[in-house]
Amino acid sequence: MTRIAEVRVALHKSAQPFVPGTTAGTFAVLTIVTESGVEGTAFVSGAQVPPEASARAIADIVRPQLIGTNALDTGILWQRLWQQERALGSVAIGAVDVALWDIVGKVAGLPVHRLLGTARTTIPVYISSWLHERPEDYVAEALHYRAAGFTGYKLHPPTQYRSRAGRHVPLEVDIRTARLVREAVGPDMTLMSDSPGVYTYEEALKFGRVLEELDYRWYEDPLPPDDIFGYERLRRHLHIPILATEMTNGGPYNYAQWILRGATDYLRGDVAFKGGITALVKIARTSEVFRLGFELHDGFNALGNVAGANVVMAIPNAGWFEVLTVQPTGTYGLDNFSYGLAEPLRIEGGLLYAPTGPGLGAQIDWELIRGGLVAEF
Repeated sequence: MTRIAEVRVALHKSAQPFVPGTTAGTFAVLTIVTESGVEGTAFVSGAQVPPEASARAIADIVRPQLIGTNALDTGILWQRLWQQERALGSVAIGAVDVALWDIVGKVAGLPVHRLLGTARTTIPVYISSWLHERPEDYVAEALHYRAAGFTGYKLHPPTQYRSRAGRHVPLEVDIRTARLVREAVGPDMTLMSDSPGVYTYEEALKFGRVLEELDYRWYEDPLPPDDIFGYERLRRHLHIPILATEMTNGGPYNYAQWILRGATDYLRGDVAFKGGITALVKIARTSEVFRLGFELHDGFNALGNVAGANVVMAIPNAGWFEVLTVQPTGTYGLDNFSYGLAEPLRIEGGLLYAPTGPGLGAQIDWELIRGGLVAEF
């Protein structure tokens, strides 16, 4: 009775986006239903991939392949879909995989992390900033969340406007931001910096040395994701750990070259962009075998974060859980992090607690979701 009987896909759009110009609050909703009525759900969104495109791929290509198959065959179905990655995209494959794992956990009556092998039941949370105009805005945000009990904060510094808005922002603005935040929060708060792919090698080297001086925990994605040679050079000249591989293509199969060439100190991934829970576990186990750290990336939506929370509880070499605050400057809160859930993930005292319900362990706010449906596929 675990054969798949129905696959539903719809598009949800929030009436009030969290930040104008972003896709926060817009995602597809995938529901897979077995013959016995067990439902698995995933929200579908990911970097640089319109949710509608992934929804159509699932509806048009994946749905006919799923009907009649056994929902518990997660490994078989993932391999079958990954062979079609070029046509489907990793975001669509990841969403299907998350929904299937939700079913597996519900059938077993256990949280997904129990099925993966629970290695912890709590993990520290770091707040991951949105993009702000002024260094002082980062200072205010870091101080707010430190006062709320969080012990880690990551900057997405202002030079990201180069890639998001085509504006030239000098490196000196990032340097000033990093210094002011460290001075404001003091030596005891863990700080990280994430400036995805916007620096030249010379800028990346210069800023990395500043971060070393300021005792930042890691230096994330300073160069484009295809510049493995540049990352090798950075690691030879910097002692701050480099955290790359967030946006590499190829799901779990791209990581070997990064490890063998010594181009990163940590591996990085999420359930959306890398291809789901199955893919993320492959990546995490690879990092553990090579005794590298693994750091989980934001899941792009609330259920993606819940899925990531289940995976991270089974990864002993993960240090932190990322909470991305997609909020307008000067607005603080975690509404976007749990948007669409009836109850948010449990975060207390700066710690994320493992989900306890069966499957993903999330209760969905179906009234909110259905109230914002704009299309069905």
